[in-house]
Amino acid sequence: MEVNGGEDQYEEASEWFVKYLNRQGDWLEKTRGNLMVAATVIAGMSFQVMVSPPGGVWQSDICSSGNQTGVTVPVCTAKAGTSVLEHESSKRGLYLGMVISSTVSFSASMSLILLVISGLRLRNRMIMAILVTFMVLAVLCISAAFFFAVALVQYEDDKIIYILMFYVGFWIVFPVIILVSQLVRFLGWLICFVCCCCPRRRRSPRRLLPVTPSPVH
Repeated sequence: MEVNGGEDQYEEASEWFVKYLNRQGDWLEKTRGNLMVAATVIAGMSFQVMVSPPGGVWQSDICSSGNQTGVTVPVCTAKAGTSVLEHESSKRGLYLGMVISSTVSFSASMSLILLVISGLRLRNRMIMAILVTFMVLAVLCISAAFFFAVALVQYEDDKIIYILMFYVGFWIVFPVIILVSQLVRFLGWLICFVCCCCPRRRRSPRRLLPVTPSPVH
């Protein structure tokens, strides 16, 4: 006779983890429409930042006459329709940060929309992980684009700088809190799994072989 307490506990923990993943998949299936709306809004915000950059665009070409080897050639420092702050030396780093964060946010949002409308089952673990990753990237990058946009149009105002510092601190601390909470939750499940399964496995008796009765003479 064999007692399989440890193996039963292991199977129960595995079933619990599978049920947890299924619940996450059900949640994604039920919130498919909400994911579409959120991704569409973020994509629209990212697109708007790029086509209507902070500071506006030049309304006409600004050119001056330049003399190169005796030939007068117009030298244009600004082109109509281009961003005013694009070539501002003091704002160049902030402008590049805004472009990069907006591009990543737009790409992540459009990729999420494409995955949702492609008809793939959201209960798939890989698809679920990709969706969560894209949504996190989109939210964090559009938040970073907002910071860069505000920093581009402010003129060294101490109050605005203080507000931006608080804003950056919030978006550093808040995701870390979420990550730590998820990590603690996973570690709690892992500790519970190890403490419940391993001792029972060690204490589980070995298989007892039936005793052959001695022949009767």
